[in-house]
Amino acid sequence: MTRGGGRGTAGLGMLSFARVSGTSLGGLRNSKHECTLSSQEYVHELRSAITDEKLLNCLESLRVSLTSNPVSWVNNFGHEGLGLLLDALEKLLDKKQQESIDKKNQHKLIQCLKAFMNNKYGLQRILGDERSLLLLARAIDPRQTSMMTEIVKILSAICIIGEENILDKILAAMTIAAERNNKERFAPIVEGLENHEAQQLQVACMQLINALVTSPDELDFRIHLRNEFLRCGLKKILPELKEMEELDIQLKVFNENKEEDREELSHRLDDIHAEMEYPFGRSGVERLVCVSAELTGAYSRRPEFIWRGFQEPFFAIPSQGS
Repeated sequence: MTRGGGRGTAGLGMLSFARVSGTSLGGLRNSKHECTLSSQEYVHELRSAITDEKLLNCLESLRVSLTSNPVSWVNNFGHEGLGLLLDALEKLLDKKQQESIDKKNQHKLIQCLKAFMNNKYGLQRILGDERSLLLLARAIDPRQTSMMTEIVKILSAICIIGEENILDKILAAMTIAAERNNKERFAPIVEGLENHEAQQLQVACMQLINALVTSPDELDFRIHLRNEFLRCGLKKILPELKEMEELDIQLKVFNENKEEDREELSHRLDDIHAEMEYPFGRSGVERLVCVSAELTGAYSRRPEFIWRGFQEPFFAIPSQGS
């Protein structure tokens, strides 16, 4: 259960591109990239075996068209075009040896996906294709700062305005992507925060952290995600991040929500202590195990599944004499 951007997300500031009113942004036509192709002509171009350089030009023109044309145009393109964009991105990500042109095409593909989802129809289509989130997660690369900045902004926006179970889908995608590289799933986000030469990336990474951590309704789940980030290196770099004026708003959101959760956890522990003075109920055991496991670092890299497990029937604890 997620909160859909309720508590503590004021100031995240990443939704400017992801309007869901049903209309797309305009005003980006120019003489160099004047829209001359129909949506189906772009589909034909993407389906054809074109060179890498021609693909780059096609994608730049498509990005402008997706941004400046009405939703009906995006709709016509999306029937086949979205799948072709995802196919192209997957093919590039699967290449073991990537050239400079490959990285440029990856970035253009991300920009096209961003423009495509800038309306209600496009957003629904993106969320409806199970490959979308996984490919976005796989494309996160701290070495490509501009592209990564756009990706984490997209994921932040999706996390806030997406469907009810979107957090689980994003976390699953990040986990699968990380396992392919034998890394912790939040390691690339923390690595992006460490890049002091890319301040926009740092702000975007902190926005994503806040979007992920503040989404769950369950206190335990929020604590798990926050502590996973802290254990992944965020705790080590927080002191130097506090010196950056650009991160003031996002760090304020992070710390305020952490303090609110700390207070709620304190009240919960008081309740557990009170229950321990009476016959020890199952609910008290569950909460104590959750808190103890978190404090001892017993959770794996996928704490959401462990937390879900505590919602299953809990076995009775045997008496001391058994």
